[in-house]
Amino acid sequence: MNKLFSFVCVITLLLISAKGIADSKNLHWISDYQSKLRKRINLDDLSFEAEIRTNEWVKLGQVMIQPDELAELVRKFNNADPLPRPNQIIRFVVQGTGLIYDFNEKQKKLTRIDKTIHSGHNFNSHRFYRDNILYSIGGEGFWSYNKRITYFDEQNSKEWEILRPKNEGPEVISDGYQGYSKQADVFFSGGSTKKNFLENEEINQTPTLFKFDFKLKMWIKLGEINFPHSMNAQKIIFWNGRHFVQLERDKVYFLNPEENTIHVYSDNTTYFEDAGYHYVSQDTVIYYSAQNNGNLRLIPVNSLLKKSKFVGKFYSESTSTNTYLLILAFLFLGVFILILIKKKRKKSIKLDDLEHKLLAHLLQSKGQIISTIDLNELLDCSTKSQENQRRIRYLILNQINQKIENHFNINNAIERTPSEEDKRIFNYHLKPGIEGIIEKAVKLHKN
Repeated sequence: MNKLFSFVCVITLLLISAKGIADSKNLHWISDYQSKLRKRINLDDLSFEAEIRTNEWVKLGQVMIQPDELAELVRKFNNADPLPRPNQIIRFVVQGTGLIYDFNEKQKKLTRIDKTIHSGHNFNSHRFYRDNILYSIGGEGFWSYNKRITYFDEQNSKEWEILRPKNEGPEVISDGYQGYSKQADVFFSGGSTKKNFLENEEINQTPTLFKFDFKLKMWIKLGEINFPHSMNAQKIIFWNGRHFVQLERDKVYFLNPEENTIHVYSDNTTYFEDAGYHYVSQDTVIYYSAQNNGNLRLIPVNSLLKKSKFVGKFYSESTSTNTYLLILAFLFLGVFILILIKKKRKKSIKLDDLEHKLLAHLLQSKGQIISTIDLNELLDCSTKSQENQRRIRYLILNQINQKIENHFNINNAIERTPSEEDKRIFNYHLKPGIEGIIEKAVKLHKN
């Protein structure tokens, strides 16, 4: 009897495990953040399903996909990050691979869009969009750690390309505190899980917090992590775009890497651990139990922060942080100097000999007009045909006016007016009130 009971228990466990594995072969996402209801694609039978209540599903139809694309997805499927895109497109990036699939909800069609060949090196990598470009940072696989920053070239190669930083960053980028801040345009990384892959394997966490500045293309060492629970290998951490949200039994810690603060919210009536799939809606973390059997839970960060207590700094500031600030100061100083140089150059003006001769003559005229005949003499074109004279006058006058406008912001410095005796003939003179500026231009030409 005992043997029979044991056999039944084993079979039951196997069936439960099989069901768990089958359930895991779903591409899932939140379709309505207000109701918190999800949709999913069952990769076993290609059914498209939607929640009507938490963990109660109805079938919406069948999903279309090319057989070879489905075979590749099922063969390499581990878990997939859902990324909503415009026009009711949900993009799935399969963890541990470079596979990318787009699902068109209107057409119920799943399509592979990448041309990735190699995979298996980036499990637990962190994916996000920056300036409409999909990035993947870090991960692990093949008993090694991947520290690379890659991005998906959607326009050209349809493959993952590498971004090369100017310096070395964290030794491991996997689990721990990983998140992209759109507001600061930096990627934070620290407290990663690190194994030694020896016979007596140890699991530790890297103690340093870094940030990657996309504008500078540099890793910046922020300092050593102070949070005493950061060395807990079983920690559950979410990133909501501004805070790391760390669960611990009846407490939730909010760690802000930009402001370098830790706040804690306590609630003896709530158990915060046992987290599985999660999503982020604005500041709120939405997550389910590890078995994904419903048990929907919400952590509205901004609301809970008001009820939280400040408990210290997230990290001890590093000397490299001060170096980073010094670099920024030098950059601002360099920009300031360039602006000054540009302003100084803007006051200088380059004139050729004819342009200088004409401006000097107009200054000596002291507001008096000069006729077309006098202008032809000044420009050494009086012996040329009338058509050539007209063309030379136009070109030189236009050049002078353009240069003065560019350097001194004065429009039509040399004006022309019809002669009172003969309207076909024009007279030329400086615009009243600009004589001092033109005199500076003439003197600068001499220097």
